[in-house]
Amino acid sequence: MNINFKTMRKRFVFSGTVQGVGFRSVSKYVARKFQINGWTRNNPDGTVTFIAEGKEKNINTALSYLKHFFKGKIEKTDIKEEKEEGLTNFQIR
Repeated sequence: MNINFKTMRKRFVFSGTVQGVGFRSVSKYVARKFQINGWTRNNPDGTVTFIAEGKEKNINTALSYLKHFFKGKIEKTDIKEEKEEGLTNFQIR
């Protein structure tokens, strides 16, 4: 199967200075730009979770965009592939 057409779901948990810097708003913009469904939220421990469902290529491009945009703010990114839920939009939670 061509990587450009494979759809998937990934959970990203970003650590560092990722709250209070517009991370959720930018991630919503990026998700819409790259046709990704899912959600993003601040976690009590200071991390931000970003759930992305869509084409693998688009998710990887969105991740690169976020890492570049928040260079110096993101210290660590935990990534886990999950079962798709068929989400149809992107929300800030």
